[in-house]
Amino acid sequence: MTVKELFDKYCKIEDGEYIVHGQCVTLEPATEEELESFKKLCAEYNVEQRIVDELAEYYSQNKSFFGYFICDERELFEWWGVDGQRSIWLGCVDDDCFIYDDIDHKYGIGFAGNKDVGEYDTLMEMLEAYLKEGFENGLNE
Repeated sequence: MTVKELFDKYCKIEDGEYIVHGQCVTLEPATEEELESFKKLCAEYNVEQRIVDELAEYYSQNKSFFGYFICDERELFEWWGVDGQRSIWLGCVDDDCFIYDDIDHKYGIGFAGNKDVGEYDTLMEMLEAYLKEGFENGLNE
């Protein structure tokens, strides 16, 4: 399933924007230049190729995670190397932070970079779980 298909399945569209947990979100693919900059950042931090490919595939469909960081912003790596973490900070919606934890090789949702809300093997599993939870609780309307 594509990113757009997940949003179409679980989120209401209003004025060309998706409603996700009460936030308005647009889907805009990254440019080739943004994707190349993202890949260079990942190379600087020695991110394993399978994760680079997975994230690049997502960013080729949507250049940010809920409008938080654009894929080529260095802030994605703000939590890399801090207090023993090696996390890519994908973005936030309210208090929910979305990360990739390079130590555990898991994606996660939690507060301030932890994974206390959920832990996932793939980015798309994490995205679907979050969108589905919002849909089931009436937060995506």
